[in-house]
Amino acid sequence: MKMSLITLFMGLTLALTAQVPNWTLTTCEGNEYSMYTELSKGKAVVMNFSSLWCAGSIAGVQATESLWQNTMSENVKVFGFIHEDYDFNTANCDDADLWSVEHGTSYPSFINIESELQAYINKYTQSGATTLPWFLLFIPNAENPGASTLAYSGHDMNTLNHILSDQWLQSANVMDMIGSEKVVVKILDHMGRETEFKANTPLIYVYADGTTKKIFAFGE
Repeated sequence: MKMSLITLFMGLTLALTAQVPNWTLTTCEGNEYSMYTELSKGKAVVMNFSSLWCAGSIAGVQATESLWQNTMSENVKVFGFIHEDYDFNTANCDDADLWSVEHGTSYPSFINIESELQAYINKYTQSGATTLPWFLLFIPNAENPGASTLAYSGHDMNTLNHILSDQWLQSANVMDMIGSEKVVVKILDHMGRETEFKANTPLIYVYADGTTKKIFAFGE
């Protein structure tokens, strides 16, 4: 797993420095969202590009819904981008409604997303093409949304979940700890040895009340 993640990040080195494409889209229910607006709120953004005819998209949409249910209170925003219907035509609102009912989705989804799909393909693929479902994860830069970090681009929701947990949710836990009244009495490494705070390193915080918490703070 470590080697695959290292290879993944090396392959995205150039993409990480690119300006994140912005978009403003409206769901079939009439709710408008913007990529930069969500990132400026300090929210990690997960994007799922899928097509109804694609068998892999069915598993992908179910995994995306599970992620949304588990992280909606953790400054994470999930969006679905529905490309084509079962007949390979551009999806419409009837298709989106059917997709939502069949698979119980509750996260915001959009249709007519050809230009957005192409913009992200052009920015984040070397071949100028991708297979669906395609998952993207962005870690926010609230002050400069366009400079937010692409943390994952691929087709494996399990890997995306792993990266999201290590790079975003654990960092948020650190911020919660800093703002709490708990007193840290010592920090341990994964071997139980006392150590100092280190970014990108699994740590165990021991509090004065006897409780402990596993921490992984993402940093440079």
